[in-house]
Amino acid sequence: MVNWCKRIPLAILKAGKIPRHIAFIMDGNRRWAVKQHKDKIAGHSFGKLYSGFDKLLEVIDWCLELGISTITVFAFSTDNFKRTQEEVEELMRLFREACRKLKEQE
Repeated sequence: MVNWCKRIPLAILKAGKIPRHIAFIMDGNRRWAVKQHKDKIAGHSFGKLYSGFDKLLEVIDWCLELGISTITVFAFSTDNFKRTQEEVEELMRLFREACRKLKEQE
């Protein structure tokens, strides 16, 4: 079965016109962790070998291959600052790690 991330580009191609701008909301990591009986913070950094960030990079590559010129990613909201200091610090650490990865790919 093809997962939803792979079906999106196929659906776009089948629809004909390629959008110029697409946005993604990264959400659900904490809910996933709770359902897996893991610490909420573990949901953000689960799968060090293949994280949500790595999947986002893959999806962005698909968008670029399709000719989508503008991509917006909502990855952190002001509500996230209402979380525990430990969780906010982990999210900021992951953000810095993601920025380093992006810089390495230049």
